[in-house]
Amino acid sequence: MRRTGLNIVLTIIGNMEQHGTERHVKNACKEWLLASRSVIDSVIDALQDEQERPRAHKINISKE
Repeated sequence: MRRTGLNIVLTIIGNMEQHGTERHVKNACKEWLLASRSVIDSVIDALQDEQERPRAHKINISKE
């Protein structure tokens, strides 16, 4: 008997429900989101530090 894509997906979902995988997937998504937020916060901090850092200015000296 040939299995269609939909049947495979339904089988996977059924197995996930039986083994409590849904909770693990939710937790993995939460962890990924928290890690992403941490990276974004670090980038924002780095950009703010860069703006506050003093910059070198070019001084033009004329020959008179």
